[in-house]
Parts: sequence; C-alpha cells; structure tokens
Amino acid sequence: MSKNAFSLRTRALAAYLVLLFLAPAARAVTLSGYREGAGNTPQECYQYVTFGRYPYERDGSQAPVLWRVLGPGTPEKADVIDAVNEPPRSWKKTGNGDDLSGDNADLVCLMTEYIVDVLLYNGEKDTADGTPLDYENTAVYRTLNTQVLATLFTSEEKAVLCEMPDRGLLALPTRRGELFRTDYGFPPEDFTESRTRRATGTPWAFAGGLKRINGPYSWYFTADWRRPGFRWIVGDNGHISVSGADRVGGVRFVCYVHAASLKSEGGTGTFEDPIRLSPLPAAGE
Repeated sequence: MSKNAFSLRTRALAAYLVLLFLAPAARAVTLSGYREGAGNTPQECYQYVTFGRYPYERDGSQAPVLWRVLGPGTPEKADVIDAVNEPPRSWKKTGNGDDLSGDNADLVCLMTEYIVDVLLYNGEKDTADGTPLDYENTAVYRTLNTQVLATLFTSEEKAVLCEMPDRGLLALPTRRGELFRTDYGFPPEDFTESRTRRATGTPWAFAGGLKRINGPYSWYFTADWRRPGFRWIVGDNGHISVSGADRVGGVRFVCYVHAASLKSEGGTGTFEDPIRLSPLPAAGE
C-alpha cells in the first residue's frame, strides 16, 4: 500500500470517528400526562403522539395513529360493575397507588384521540348460562389482540407494549383503570358530561357504521360490562352509561408503553404537531 493511500484511509477513518462522536445519541422520549388548566380545550391540556398505523380514510388508506398521552400508570383488568357510580379504588382517582417501580417505572398510558373503528363486542348471548363473560373471552378482545394489533404495530413497536391484566397488549378503556382517573383528566362519576371523555370518529370509523349523535360526537365501548348483554359505554357527551341493545359499536384503543424504549422522530407534542414515536434500537443494534 502506498503512503498516500494509507494517509487517505487514516484521514477517512478519523473523520468517521469524529462524526460518530458528534452524532446525537438516541435518547428515550419524555412523555407527560394531563395538565389541568393548561388551556380552554381538552386538546390543549394533553400531550399528543403518533405511534403505529391504522386505516383512517374511508377507503381504508392508513395513516399514523394519533394518541393522547393520559399519563404514567399501571393497567387494571376489566370488571363486572353492576352498580351505577360504583366508585373506583380511591387511590385510582389520583394514581397514588400505581406501582411505578422496577419494570413499571417508565409505563405511560396512551388512548387514541379518535374513535378509530367499529367492532363487534360479543355475540347476541354473551354466555349460555347467563353468567358474566370475562372480557378476555369476548370477540372484541380477540379482534384487538390479533388482526388489529397486527395491522397497527410492527413487531418492533409491539415490543415496547406492556401486557394488561386480562386485556392483552391492546384494549378498550376501563372505567376504573382509565376513564374515572382525575389525574388523566376525567371525572370519577358515570352520568357526568365530560369534554375530555367525548370523542368523534375517523372517516374509516364513520364508513364502518359509526353514527354522529351530537354534532361530530359519537358513543364508544368500554371494556367493562354490567351483566350478560349489558355493556358500559361512553356517550356522545362524555357521560358513562349502560347499553343493552348495542353489540357493535365504536372503539378507542388503549395501550401502556415503556417510554424508556421509545424515541422521538420529531414533533413538539401538541395536537397539531404530535411527537412521532418510534422504538429505540435494541441493545447491540
């Protein structure tokens, strides 16, 4: 090898090492929750991210999914809740009882901003003997954790999700776990109108049969049920009530992510300019 060729290779290697040293290391994103009083609309009080892709347009064309960051927390299972206004566990009103230690230290709850689809909750007779049907045995559980999950996330994106007790990696919101939590911006009552709980649908959801009830707003399922054939739903004005007639309806997705395993690809976190999340490379990559 000539002296000049060796010199060129040495300088090229040195330049590469300088660039490698100066390149910003990928860092975990900071996700924050509900900020009471931060604005006059719900959209001004939450941080927003996009993560995964799902049908959005009426023709099924996909788009990045817009999620509302509810805040840090640990997931709860769906439940049979028979009494109206049955209170959640008192600590769930503020989240003080969340075990955010160890593997849970970086858990953050996300909920889709929109009603993103119309799905079958379960069959006409939830159970043959009349006993309540566990959520993990419902049709909507199976749909969310099979074909919807496969459409929504890549394998790398699924790796940052936390398994929810009896709800899988992707679920409907629960009253106790999410929709009653004041630190997530929701009132801890059923028949209370709530601007933070009400939602409108995507063009894909409306094409699938979602109905506008109050201006742009529609109702959607929770994961909870009252008795066979009766399900808790969130109404068009954000109140929570019971439906005994609807087996097919709107859905919003909930998932819990390990924020330490995610990075930002840009965006400021507002409704208009959400943070574009992607998984951090696995160790050794």
